[in-house]
Amino acid sequence: MALRIGGAVLDLDRGTLRRDGEIVPVRPKTLELLAFLTRNPGRVLSKDELLQAVWPGIIVSEDSLTQSIRDARKSIGDEAQALIRTVPRRGYLFQLPETEAAQPPAAAAARAEPTVAVLPFDVDPADATAKALFDGAVEEITNALSYFKTVAVLARHSAFALAEHSREDIRATAERLGADYIAEGRVETAGTEYSARVVLTETVSGRRVWSQGFTFATGDIFAFQTMVAQRIVTALVANIESAVMRRGLPAPAANVEAYLHFLRGKELLRSYGEGVNQAARAHFLKAIELDPQSGLAHAYLALAEVIIGGYNDAPRAVLDQARDRALHAIALSPDEARCHRMLALTLLYRGRDEYDAVEKHFARALDLNPYDADTLAQTGFFRALRGDGEAGLALLDKAIQLNPMHPTWYYYDRGEALLILGRYREAAASFSCLPRKSAWQWARLATCYALAGDAGKALACVREGRALEPGLTIAKIVEETRMERSEDRERIRGGLELAGWDVSQPPLARS
Repeated sequence: MALRIGGAVLDLDRGTLRRDGEIVPVRPKTLELLAFLTRNPGRVLSKDELLQAVWPGIIVSEDSLTQSIRDARKSIGDEAQALIRTVPRRGYLFQLPETEAAQPPAAAAARAEPTVAVLPFDVDPADATAKALFDGAVEEITNALSYFKTVAVLARHSAFALAEHSREDIRATAERLGADYIAEGRVETAGTEYSARVVLTETVSGRRVWSQGFTFATGDIFAFQTMVAQRIVTALVANIESAVMRRGLPAPAANVEAYLHFLRGKELLRSYGEGVNQAARAHFLKAIELDPQSGLAHAYLALAEVIIGGYNDAPRAVLDQARDRALHAIALSPDEARCHRMLALTLLYRGRDEYDAVEKHFARALDLNPYDADTLAQTGFFRALRGDGEAGLALLDKAIQLNPMHPTWYYYDRGEALLILGRYREAAASFSCLPRKSAWQWARLATCYALAGDAGKALACVREGRALEPGLTIAKIVEETRMERSEDRERIRGGLELAGWDVSQPPLARS
């Protein structure tokens, strides 16, 4: 069921909101609120009824409802409050315009770019080399598709998580995640050759849109990636300019062995555990030894060295070397969005004096690849650090829409944006989703709870954080924060002081 609301179309079945044919990033609770309002038109809904409908079994303040109402109005273009009306001392009233009729989901989707999820290929799990190669191929196909502004692509992390569902559930799950199409592949190995069949299916109908078989030698994996991306786009969109693909595709690795080292390094860098970052660095170095012209290997090596160095705490020499590596990566692959993103990240950790350059390279990365979820998320985080919390949060929400099963670091970046916006309880909820918190992250949680007026939870977070790093001072936390505006940094200081983060006292026992 789809409803036209002012200039927006709310698809209740698929859980999406579109304006002018474009998907509007909407937080899940705001979407639930809109759905409940539209199912109860013409009736005054009390605040208690709305709280129970949208946050069942959870105790939240009226501030959460007020913020969601504000977000809902903004998302449907109802700043004048003509559709969602406040009824003083009673609640809210949704009035569906009589002149606007419901619109089928397919018609609404036809005006926007199709969204594709490229699932990991079905490969013999005992063939570790083939598994690594084709997981890498899927990521490169996803990345290549993202260069087309007429095609949106579900981020790799979510697509791979989606594949963990049973085959019977994949289409339904893909549809819930907003994927109009899924691309699947099956691979067989015969000596030094691979045979792969790739199928593109429409999620709603199950209709097969395109299918093709490929047989190629191991060294032709890069040509295979390019061809599959082109065929998927051609199957979905007419008159795609081949020049865009030529510009967007990264230069292929010189040999498969170098590429495998790059893939292994990237997977390690995405994981957690003792020594994983050092192991990732070793793989990137080996990839560069085998293929010195691989811009991506140089770019990811730069990031690995910053991470190993301790991000903000990395020695200046390490940060200088990482910057130079990332610059070299761009020289090798000037039209590779990920190289620009890695340079932006290395410059970000060098300090606030570099922020104009950071802005430039994040913008370039987005221009080259506007549907890369990680680039959207990190650009949103950076916009928030510069003080534009609303723009930052919008980009982060768009990233989450493209990557709903996203990595955990999205929670920190979104929490930071919410903190800068003064939405402390929402920020605390986001930071709380981090499964393993450092002392610095406990400090952020303590700040949020203190500023929200929850002294008990703030103190509990202080205990956790100080137990991890007893000597971590408020001054150091404030000094090392990436927030550009002094008022934002002082807010962190005030929140920590209010929470009781005082290193002049002995570490507090954990509760």
